[in-house]
Amino acid sequence: MIRILHVLDKISIDSGVSAVVMNYYEKLDHGKLTFDFMINEDTNAATRAYIESKGSKIYLMPRLKVANTFRYIKALKAFYKNHEYQIIHGHVANSAVFYLGLAKKVPYRIIHSHSVKSSDIFWKRIRNWFLTRFIKFTANNYIACSKEAATFLFGKNANATIIHNAVDVERFSFDESARADTRDMLGLKNEHCVIGHIGRFSAVKNHGFLLDAFSEVYSKNTFTRLMLIGEGELYGETVRKAEKLGIKQAILFVGVTEKIGAHLSAMDVFVLPSLFEGLGLAGVEAQASGLKVLASENVPKEIDVTGNVEFLKLDRSIWAKKLLSAPGNGERAKQAEKVKGSRFDIETQVKILCSYYEGL
Repeated sequence: MIRILHVLDKISIDSGVSAVVMNYYEKLDHGKLTFDFMINEDTNAATRAYIESKGSKIYLMPRLKVANTFRYIKALKAFYKNHEYQIIHGHVANSAVFYLGLAKKVPYRIIHSHSVKSSDIFWKRIRNWFLTRFIKFTANNYIACSKEAATFLFGKNANATIIHNAVDVERFSFDESARADTRDMLGLKNEHCVIGHIGRFSAVKNHGFLLDAFSEVYSKNTFTRLMLIGEGELYGETVRKAEKLGIKQAILFVGVTEKIGAHLSAMDVFVLPSLFEGLGLAGVEAQASGLKVLASENVPKEIDVTGNVEFLKLDRSIWAKKLLSAPGNGERAKQAEKVKGSRFDIETQVKILCSYYEGL
């Protein structure tokens, strides 16, 4: 059996990178190939029990902070002294200099680019730019979720393998019954048009712009609702802005939920106004649910697998106009069929990833 060590910050439903890795993990033939995990933030008991039931192991390492650097390095050295792996697959670029740099005896050291920007905070971008300069000295295999993500981290001429972020299409397929139940639970009526968004409340996801555009929509159609799924450091600021704009009563702050498929079914149009994205997996999930997707021009064009994604510049009036003319729910099941067998179908991509490991 091939056992690969995956290095992540955490395993949690509110982490996009974690979601990508776990989508693959759930589809593995664990008798032939499995993942172990090195993380910096402990996971919940249910997730740990699920992973350990598959025969995988979770290793909790100290958080990497300036004051914690020597403790982190010491823990890594102790780990590699007592564990042997043929393949390490790293998903955290800014600390790869440490966890890959100290793993020189591991034959295959992979770094995976999941983004097209290192941070939405200026000083962190400077720090991460410096730390990622050492990747070429520590990693010997490169993977990225898109061409843009590969170019960002490895340069234009790097020999990077594109492994697309993929979803379980069946999990997100449109379900009329789930739509009715979810809308009833949220107090939505048939005449309500629901604009949906999934993402961490952070600057990169651009919630402030979305609220401005929705405010214009709501002023012209009070039957519209905005559903926001996620949590994060800017949650409170977003709520306060909604109150200031006088639209809080029309916004559904759902928080983190494991019933993403049901909530997508309850939506009528999906929005992704991000300042940057490595790919934008939530947009793929929305297409699997047959939704029309409005995305910013900063989202990679590769996301459009159904022909039902429209890329817009970040202009409030343009977005408001498009949202006011958002389509209904006809043909959603047929749209979802286009995702099956595509480059974003987990059933297709898991075979590619496993073949990649076996090739190493």
